[in-house]
Amino acid sequence: MYLSVPFENGETFVVELSEGQGSGVIRASRGEGLIETSADTFEAGLARVRHVAEALLERLTELPRSPDHIRAEFGIRVTAEAGLVVAKGSGDAHIALELEWSRRESDG
Repeated sequence: MYLSVPFENGETFVVELSEGQGSGVIRASRGEGLIETSADTFEAGLARVRHVAEALLERLTELPRSPDHIRAEFGIRVTAEAGLVVAKGSGDAHIALELEWSRRESDG
């Protein structure tokens, strides 16, 4: 099964969905590869992902001693029902954070 994801300008790209990842509603088709259409645009999905990244950065830089380097890693999954979402790893949503302090507190 495939998912057609629209851009705001009307163009689309197609993503192959994993087995059982479709919505259950399938349009009639003559071809072998059935295509569903995402309820969300790619840009709207990225806006939600951007909000997650901004919230992480805002909160971590507000620490009493903010880190010199922040690295956040999370996977993105495209689904028929929700568009772009943070992919789950082994359990819930997967976000790996790496914070680094390279200077001593008295240096700065």
